[in-house]
Amino acid sequence: MKHLCIVNPKAGQVTGQINELVDEIKDFFVRNPRMDHTIHVTRWKRDASGYTMRFVNNASEMVRVYAFGGSGTLFEVINGVLGLPNVQVAYFPMGTDDDLLNVFGKNARNEFTSMRNLSLSPVITIDTILAGNHYVVTHVLIGLETISYQLGLKISEQFGLPLKISYFLAGIYYTIINSQIRHYHIELEGAELEGNYAGIFIANASGNGLGSLAPDAVLNDGLMDLYTIKPVPKDKIIQIFSDYQKGQYAKWPEYITHYRCKKLRITSSVDMAITLDGEFFYDTELILEVHPASLNFVCPANISASVLMQSEKRPPKKTGSTGSPGQIQEVDIADLLSDGDSF
Repeated sequence: MKHLCIVNPKAGQVTGQINELVDEIKDFFVRNPRMDHTIHVTRWKRDASGYTMRFVNNASEMVRVYAFGGSGTLFEVINGVLGLPNVQVAYFPMGTDDDLLNVFGKNARNEFTSMRNLSLSPVITIDTILAGNHYVVTHVLIGLETISYQLGLKISEQFGLPLKISYFLAGIYYTIINSQIRHYHIELEGAELEGNYAGIFIANASGNGLGSLAPDAVLNDGLMDLYTIKPVPKDKIIQIFSDYQKGQYAKWPEYITHYRCKKLRITSSVDMAITLDGEFFYDTELILEVHPASLNFVCPANISASVLMQSEKRPPKKTGSTGSPGQIQEVDIADLLSDGDSF
């Protein structure tokens, strides 16, 4: 097995500390010289996609790719290698928002921010969503959701507020001025929706850095969860937005509706503001389709795979030939690691 470390120098927790981080990674491999490794510091946006694709394609053996950064870094890595047969993706969260980390519980960060853990851990299969020409792991935001996220990032960076609070304030602001109400046409299995919506949220995972917005979503159920948000009365904005951010959207069925599907098409006569796992795009049409069990994801052994199976009503599907979640590939490199490694 080869080990490829992709490091984003502009990730929130890496900025200004890139040399120290790279030295730590190098030290880990110095202590474990039998592990074939490469470290690549990204040079520009989307550099990780092209580099990882070339690296994995040229490898004759399994490659475990480590994404050091935030959701954007993971997005680039996945879109470089998804579909290649000889790749596993590990996530070392160091971003401003580490959305996927929230799926695995409050104590997950310590488990994921350890090279020893990630190099030893088994692989589970999780779903991805093909959204247009890109794959996403956690979520797609459209309209109010996207511009609130954009403004929330700016507020958080400028005033030092937590991202969740900044997003909350931005969402209230845009809801009050009604600037993001758009007319959408939505096609999904068995239904067509058309009308004015403030925002649309499509989830593959049960939450993100902004809160537990999608409590119904499960990473390995073969479905995506669609939430449509109608214009909200000004006197109910704070209450509805607060409940929605906590995953309590069901309190407001007249404004927020939930659907489940495998395929989805959304169109608008004007450009839609779109966020794919934290990356921003604009288009008048977006076609989405779930790709079940499409990503081999490194999950630390101390984290139970049961965190993925959050809904008894929707047990995970057994698809593909790689095995069931949390059981597919055992790691045989334990004897290569030195004793006492903590990083």
